Amino acid sequence: MSKQAEHKVDLTRVPDDRRLFGTVSYMLMWWSSVIVIQGFMLGQSMLPPVGGLNIFQALTAMVVASLTLAIFFSLNGSAGLKYGIPFAIHSRSSFGVKGSKIATLLRGVPALFWFGIATWIGADAIAMVTQTMFGFGNTMVYFFIFQILQVILAASGIQSIKWFESSMAIIIVLIMGYMMISISQNFGDQLTANWTSAGSWGMPFITSVVALVGAVFTSSVNNSDLTRYLKNSQKVNWIGHLAGIPISNAFLVGLGIMSGAAVGEWDPVKALVKIAPNTATAMLILIFIALAQITTNLTMNVLPPALTLMDFVPKIGWKTSCVIVGVLGVVTCPWLLFNSQGFFGLINAYSAFLGPVLGVMLADYFFIRKQTLDIDELYKENNTKYRFTNGWNLAALIAVGIGGIFGIIFNSLSWLVAMPIGLVVYMILYPIIYKSHDAKVKA
Repeated sequence: MSKQAEHKVDLTRVPDDRRLFGTVSYMLMWWSSVIVIQGFMLGQSMLPPVGGLNIFQALTAMVVASLTLAIFFSLNGSAGLKYGIPFAIHSRSSFGVKGSKIATLLRGVPALFWFGIATWIGADAIAMVTQTMFGFGNTMVYFFIFQILQVILAASGIQSIKWFESSMAIIIVLIMGYMMISISQNFGDQLTANWTSAGSWGMPFITSVVALVGAVFTSSVNNSDLTRYLKNSQKVNWIGHLAGIPISNAFLVGLGIMSGAAVGEWDPVKALVKIAPNTATAMLILIFIALAQITTNLTMNVLPPALTLMDFVPKIGWKTSCVIVGVLGVVTCPWLLFNSQGFFGLINAYSAFLGPVLGVMLADYFFIRKQTLDIDELYKENNTKYRFTNGWNLAALIAVGIGGIFGIIFNSLSWLVAMPIGLVVYMILYPIIYKSHDAKVKA
């Protein structure tokens, strides 16, 4: 079997002998993937005048959020790790063959919008570099160049994604480390003053943790898309996430916290340029922003909608799906959305339903299925075991609906309210609705 065929990206099961990631490569992938610009902005917003925390409290919130994310990723990636199945197939166990389409759409659609926005941010950073160095810079032109580059990288397959992410991880972390040292040396007085301010350990601290988790939370829902390529070992699963997600997330959010204390600038590109002691450093920072957007997009914003599209239209191959996603990323018009508060409010409300999706999936896999799935049945469109009500698991859909509504009502607490409600409601409703169904299947 050729390497290209061996590492083909589709919805089929990935056997143990085709697993690409070991502990180190998986950790490095997350080092580069979770450099999400929203995390930097949230780091800034935890401090006055926007937020109510001092630096110590903000750093503590960052640690708590990072560890929480690592736990969610490890738990919900367990099914993909064990059985080699993607999110689209994994979710059939908890939502049904037809109901799983709702779950994949809830994950894929916002990723599509973030794909365009992240590309726009990266293009804007490069435009500032070329404008400074050569006297010209066109964000729109760079946006299309970036979009084409990302589609080519993604379409090349999981092997290319692994190579690119792992290679960029070290570079990105080194640049962030340098920037943090630079801030400490040049803005020490501002950092000291903010460290000793009163701050709050109450609701501002809790909402900060919720927001920090929420910036990356969505990717824990479809983490089976990546863990199916990881060496089939729970030890590797937990180490990979605990060493991968908290470290880079801590660097990024910490950088946002320090830059917020130093210059008080909201715009991430302008803030990072302001903290640069010289032009060369500013150029390095802008290149970092551009690289970070690409590495984040490949795993967190291209993979989910591309696999969702393949689930809805099985005849579409991976390369074609990536091209379509690339085109749709342009159609979202990120240059308009980036400064639209209405859009971000809509996405936050929409994403509130992803909390209970995770709650339902965790409840189903660990408590209902006892970590045992019938893979042959999951891949059958008209299977008996996971058919539920004509392909829809009503218990799951009701749980997501109720959890999502509470997530919208308590918007500042979002997933912290929505996820446990979705989990509990599902655990209550499933035995009531499908007790007789399960008995028939076992018989």
